[in-house]
Amino acid sequence: MKFHVRAFDPASGRLIERTQEAESREGILALLAYEGLTVLSVDATEKLKSIRRLQHFDPVLFCEELRTLLSSGMSLVEAIDTLCSKDEDGYKQVVLRQIHQRLLDGKQFSSALELNQFPFSPLLVASIKASERSSRIEVALEEYINYETMGRELGRKLVSAAIYPSLVIGFGAAVSMFMIAYVVPRFARVYDDYSRSLSLSTTVLLHVGVFFSENFAAIVCCLLSALFGIFLLYKNGKLKAISLAILSKSTTARYYLKIYQLARIYQTLSMLLRGGYTLSDAIPLAQNLAFDGDLRDRIGLARERILEGRRFSAALAEYNLTDTVTERLLQVGERSGSLAKVMDVIAQNAREEFTVFLERTTRLAEPILLMAVAIMIGVIIVMMYMPIFDLAGGIQGE
Repeated sequence: MKFHVRAFDPASGRLIERTQEAESREGILALLAYEGLTVLSVDATEKLKSIRRLQHFDPVLFCEELRTLLSSGMSLVEAIDTLCSKDEDGYKQVVLRQIHQRLLDGKQFSSALELNQFPFSPLLVASIKASERSSRIEVALEEYINYETMGRELGRKLVSAAIYPSLVIGFGAAVSMFMIAYVVPRFARVYDDYSRSLSLSTTVLLHVGVFFSENFAAIVCCLLSALFGIFLLYKNGKLKAISLAILSKSTTARYYLKIYQLARIYQTLSMLLRGGYTLSDAIPLAQNLAFDGDLRDRIGLARERILEGRRFSAALAEYNLTDTVTERLLQVGERSGSLAKVMDVIAQNAREEFTVFLERTTRLAEPILLMAVAIMIGVIIVMMYMPIFDLAGGIQGE
């Protein structure tokens, strides 16, 4: 039988996902324990396929509802049972029933989340695990909600910033396609009996228009296939990697992508430190939030320096993970013992810097794209009417 395994490797600080064959679930657990891995979830692949077809489960909404019930005085088991009775049959019901059953079996809440079919965030699991030592589950839930809300808000700003340029580019491409495939071929017929020679640009445009008109169906099929391919790349996550690789070629974009990643990492470290984690234990969990492999490696090297006895601020500065202001803020946090609070401030400053860059870039890109689309359409029109202008000039000269 095949199982989908999610586990955390404490030695390398990486999240591991793989498909492995075994006779039973217990055999997989024993193998992972022998390898020294912390199990997050083990599920049969057939079961996972059926689960993906069910209703989507929102962990942030779950945390918000659970925090509200716990704040009202309910116990954890009562709160989960209340959520189970509130929701109809579906994926959410399956997830909640599994958590409820494991709590009744005597499992801790963090273990119930780890062993659930739904892949709960390792960060949420780690935060809950730390809070169980001090009975601060409500605080851990609130911190995770705030963390995810900030991340989603930043993600929405990224999407909003990309919508308008995409619409402008799409509209410009559609208008240009219409003119080349429909309008230009009709002008080509007008110029069939034109006695004067056409300019090279007009000749090329007319030939392109005729080609598009004669092969319109094939061209549309190619465009639809390209859009479908982009959709598949988006679904399997490769579109993000390709986009990041393209953006990383720009020094400015690479710098602000680094700012964005560091904002998430500092926010995560702040949350974990407040939950009782040490820096050496918190860094591997935060490290996985970096989607740049080089940045992840540098954070791992900085952790090794910390384990060797170096200060956190000095270790990050050695691997170019801070600027002057950030390094000094970290030094203040180390001296005062308020490192978690300082990292929260650093994360907020980084988010604001990235947001300002995003807003300025969007405002600058909008008029540039509009002008580019207008110029492109204008060039097509001028090239179509150029022979008429020449003819009018010749008649006027006569």
